[in-house]
Amino acid sequence: MGRDPRTGFFDSILDSEAMMGPALLVARVFMSAVFLVFGIGKILHMQRMQSYMEAHGVPGSLISLAIVVQIGFGLLVVLGYRTRFAALMLAGFCIIATSLFHTQFSVTGELAHFTKDFAIAGGFLFMIAHGPGPLSLDAMSIASRDEPEGSRSAHLGTAR
Repeated sequence: MGRDPRTGFFDSILDSEAMMGPALLVARVFMSAVFLVFGIGKILHMQRMQSYMEAHGVPGSLISLAIVVQIGFGLLVVLGYRTRFAALMLAGFCIIATSLFHTQFSVTGELAHFTKDFAIAGGFLFMIAHGPGPLSLDAMSIASRDEPEGSRSAHLGTAR
């Protein structure tokens, strides 16, 4: 019937915790870096960012919420803790923020910001579907719950 789409070159990578763990950790760091950088930027340039928000019809008082979402959920994704929930929040943030701030496509770069932010949201949807991987606090939590009491298994498992 149908052929397994994982056959071939990627089999050894996909089936190897030693390969997928670091790859997914790096992916989580890359996905979160933009939120951490821009969240910190909002703190450092709060007045300018509030003015930018207000110019787009968004109350400047929401800056604190944006900072908490970007930095808080960004850190959760990096750590791989409550990863699926944090990824959902950041995907939602991407969709909402880009729909509010990057829709003037006649302005240079706005279409690039719009499509980039939706692509990032798509990456977070993959993270929701497949989890953070074995090098995450979620995986460690699952592994410790699955171990018989007193056992010290080194296997991290996957955070599903």
